[in-house]
Amino acid sequence: MNVLAIVSYPFLPATTGGEICTFGLHNELAKTNEVSVFTVEPYSQKFTQPNFELLAKMPFKPSRYINIFVFFTIKKLIKEKRIDLLFFEQTWYGWLLWLLKIFTHKKIYIRAHNIEHLRFKSIGKTWWKLLFYYEKWTYNTADKVFFLTEEDRQKAVEVFQLAVNKTQVIPYGIDLAQIPLKEANAVDNVKQRHLIKPDENILLFYGTMGYKPNNDAVLYLLEKLQPALQKHPQFHYKIVVCGKNLPLTIEQKIKANPSIIYAGFVENLNEYIDAAKVVLNPVVTGGGVKTKAIDALARNANLVSTESGAIGIEKNVCGNKLIIVPDNDVNIFTQAIIKTCDALLNNVPNQFYQTYNWGNIIKRLEL
Repeated sequence: MNVLAIVSYPFLPATTGGEICTFGLHNELAKTNEVSVFTVEPYSQKFTQPNFELLAKMPFKPSRYINIFVFFTIKKLIKEKRIDLLFFEQTWYGWLLWLLKIFTHKKIYIRAHNIEHLRFKSIGKTWWKLLFYYEKWTYNTADKVFFLTEEDRQKAVEVFQLAVNKTQVIPYGIDLAQIPLKEANAVDNVKQRHLIKPDENILLFYGTMGYKPNNDAVLYLLEKLQPALQKHPQFHYKIVVCGKNLPLTIEQKIKANPSIIYAGFVENLNEYIDAAKVVLNPVVTGGGVKTKAIDALARNANLVSTESGAIGIEKNVCGNKLIIVPDNDVNIFTQAIIKTCDALLNNVPNQFYQTYNWGNIIKRLEL
């Protein structure tokens, strides 16, 4: 098929979970279809050459969401490239989707990254109800809607009155098809780099900072988890936080705490995941699947997560590598970390890779 994807946000080079998912989906789709991606001008040309054709024609300005001329540009591209299917990322271009459906009569699919009105409601935005009506209209206009998780799909069918047969799940995918080899000397390298003692267990949290749910998670590590761990003097550890754009106020709190290290942006995150005895996922706010959790499991890491942090993950394919604890129960979280550091857990099952590998995901798509 000839597919035109509309991505209204910068995603190249892909660094965050959402950007990596967008790139992975369309890059894999382009292996068996002719895919063009209409998007904003990239920040940098330094990214892996994709399988799809990149059409970076939109200026990266807020006004792009109300620019009627985008409609005429896309209509022209549809004719030139003989497009069979339009594939929108996110809900923000609902009005454009509606116009294109009326005037081009092409199939139009949309991929929801979250149930957006619920995400904004959870972080205290007062205008979430308006977004609810916009989402409902947009999704009911599309021919098919893809969701990241089965929970999101079921919720959308319920609250937006979507027909079940026009919905499907496209999970966050990974390129790995099996357990990867660990980064050579990962533990020694990370410990030497950050002056971590040989007997200290590395507890890792990572994500894009500057995003409130991740900032809240770091504060939880500082204010709740670290004091709870200190009550177990026989347990030796360092909490390592990776990710760019952490607010300065939180960074200063970390500097005053000798048990926590802020590594900032790291070039080789896999090395840190492989070095960690436990990857932490204490996130309790924000919507959608936490991509950091899937990335960690893909590298056969031990993951201790809150219930909210594990939403959307297929638990039955994770074996015993995914340990889930109740939200906001720091004592159970602490005990799970200590127990996991002492345990010898089985490898992630092969079924995990069958579920989350991009090639297998694309084969399951109903286009």
